[in-house]
Amino acid sequence: MRRSVPLGLTDIQSISSIPYEEARDMIRTGDLLLCSGSKPVSRLIQTATRSPYSHVALVVRMLSINRLLLLEAEWPYGVRVVPLSSYFNDWNGNGKPYSGNLLVARHAALDGNNEDAMALFLSELVDILGRPYSLRRALRIGLREVAALVGLRFRELRLKKATVCSEYIYHAYSRLGIHLPWNPKGYILPMDIASHQDLSLVCRIL
Repeated sequence: MRRSVPLGLTDIQSISSIPYEEARDMIRTGDLLLCSGSKPVSRLIQTATRSPYSHVALVVRMLSINRLLLLEAEWPYGVRVVPLSSYFNDWNGNGKPYSGNLLVARHAALDGNNEDAMALFLSELVDILGRPYSLRRALRIGLREVAALVGLRFRELRLKKATVCSEYIYHAYSRLGIHLPWNPKGYILPMDIASHQDLSLVCRIL
């Protein structure tokens, strides 16, 4: 039975978590890692976007080497690839696990058996590794979130080479023919992805 992705911190924390080693076999290429961080920067993002989620990343399962990799747009590194396991033992090289809650979610239209589509999908993602993270764009989104509180609206932000985490996921899924709609304020946030009706919870990882 499909379980919707929780959209509040209390709901996230009410879900039983499982160890990473147990979760590995449940995770597929194209699954999303939704992060609800507890560090000050994450908290700032959550407050500005009125959301429990501060980051979203994409999982790629490398069967030939039995590894799970994570593709993400992360400040200040830009678009990069890291082992998913690093979130549980050495996040960003600090020797500690990620501080916060980690959930894996899956889109209903994801078809890991379509080898041609997946090959195109992965090649496109590799081609944009190293693309810069746009701190300026993230700040513009934050300002728009504040402006939205008083009813102001702007034109949709134009896509550029520099990117933020949720736009990277939007690009990635569009290569598989999966459309993730932007919100009425003209951009897409981790919360917009998490709340999509076709997304379901796979697990919460300890």
